[in-house]
Amino acid sequence: MASFQLRQFHFFKREALEELPAAFKQPELLMASNGGDLVFLADSAGYVHVINRSFVVRSFMAASDAPGMRITQMLHIHQTRTLLTVEENVSAATSRPAIKLWSVDRLLRQGDVQPVTVKYQQPTSTPYPLTAVAATPSVSQIALGFAGGHIVLIRGNILKSRSTKQRTLHVTPEPVTNLHFITNSTNVTLFATTTAQTMVFDTTNNKSDPVTLEERGCSIGCSLINEDDELIVARDEAIYTYTADGRGPCFAFDAPKVLLRRFKHYLLLATAAPSSMAPNLASGEDSVVDEQVYSFNDATTFTILDTKNKLVAYTGVVSGGVRGVATEWGSIFVLGGHGTLDYYSEKDLLERLDILYRQNLYPLAVKMAQNGNYDMASVAGIYKRYGDWLYSKDDFDTAMSQYMQTIGFVEPSYVIRKYLDAQRLSNLTSYLQELHTAGMATSDHTTLLLNCYTKLRDEERLNQFIHTQEDYQFDVDTAIHVCRQAGFYEQALYLADKFSKTGMYLKLKIEDQDDIQAALEYMRKLGDMDISAYMAEFGRRCLSSLPRETTELLIDVCIKGMDARAI
Repeated sequence: MASFQLRQFHFFKREALEELPAAFKQPELLMASNGGDLVFLADSAGYVHVINRSFVVRSFMAASDAPGMRITQMLHIHQTRTLLTVEENVSAATSRPAIKLWSVDRLLRQGDVQPVTVKYQQPTSTPYPLTAVAATPSVSQIALGFAGGHIVLIRGNILKSRSTKQRTLHVTPEPVTNLHFITNSTNVTLFATTTAQTMVFDTTNNKSDPVTLEERGCSIGCSLINEDDELIVARDEAIYTYTADGRGPCFAFDAPKVLLRRFKHYLLLATAAPSSMAPNLASGEDSVVDEQVYSFNDATTFTILDTKNKLVAYTGVVSGGVRGVATEWGSIFVLGGHGTLDYYSEKDLLERLDILYRQNLYPLAVKMAQNGNYDMASVAGIYKRYGDWLYSKDDFDTAMSQYMQTIGFVEPSYVIRKYLDAQRLSNLTSYLQELHTAGMATSDHTTLLLNCYTKLRDEERLNQFIHTQEDYQFDVDTAIHVCRQAGFYEQALYLADKFSKTGMYLKLKIEDQDDIQAALEYMRKLGDMDISAYMAEFGRRCLSSLPRETTELLIDVCIKGMDARAI
């Protein structure tokens, strides 16, 4: 699936921050953040700049003063407030990268401090660039990935530079591109990608043979660990999910990926944008771009993907390319290659839902509200909106499916009135049944439901209803009357018998069914006083139809009466 096939929205507001600190104007900046309420920038002169929420900058020299030395990677380990930097000589291919650990708290308090230099041995006699680095939250393990294909694990009391051990976990023919640790109370897992493979290691102990998850890798910066501790890998055709057990779901998004980051449940992508694409991608509200044609080399498209709701939450072009992405202070910051810093803030849920309402995208609105932890009453309100819209289009069946989701939150009379007006008794019957299943029905609702059954001549569902009720929360006399009027005598008789409505039962047998024999047999089960009373009402009809049987019943009643008096 190509990216343009996904629904695209502007659920984020984009603003270009003005009057930036001088640190942002430095060329070839490297940007890092990982919680801890701070953003880190490294410039080409070897300085690292620590920026807080108020954009107050503290700077320190992180690289040695030797010619060509530069910070090429940074990793903020916020659990231990540690900044890991990788320092390399970019002008000498044979230089050995230096890995340093900085106490962020001491840097903020004291300024320049001495870092802990991580001691390690180059895995080969020929130095290769360090292309990937990862650390556990406690910094008890650090993994190094090299362009020569070596993956090296350092473990021990690294922050104190004591008792550390080094081991080569694996050697691949391709450059290592990304490394990520996942830790829990019992295990430490290391995910690794190369340009041609995706692997996983259990580094909890010394038994750490690799498990190849797929014979495909990804580029540097194109993988991450999500909130569910899954590895996310961005390849040009799609975004893939992995666990230690193998590959999971994928999300099709066809574009040449340059960078992958995450914010909440969103994935942030920087993709290469050919000049023919750039003006189209930049159009729309909230876009802040130069009005020019961008070449493939100097512009990238920044896209915010909502994989839960299967949509593009934002897309736009960043002039000069995306040089870094930070997700701090509840927002997204994108550093552009021309020294710009764009600030992306998510529109609140009501604004996003309003955008969907205007486009009548109610199913997506429901899904977004549910994923946004909307309360059930508010979600029911969206179902009501959806039902109203479908009803206005005369799509009564689908509308009723939405209204059923509102039971318990929307007054039933609102729905009932609509479907009575439209004379859609079949839909109304389904709604009333659902009211009873949910325990929300009143006696009036039951009476109306019985009326619907009888008008629809739906004897099967009428039988099922009256035979499966447990509490019978309705007026039985009314229900018997409804069934009798519609000619459903058996159902009326069942209710009359069950609720000892003797007079009504006899009326049904004698007046409606003309079954005098059954009526006389029923009366024989009654007491003498009751028989006498009902004979006064129905005796003439019974004598005219079955004179002998009726007379015998009357004689039996009289004899019993005389015997009782004699005693």
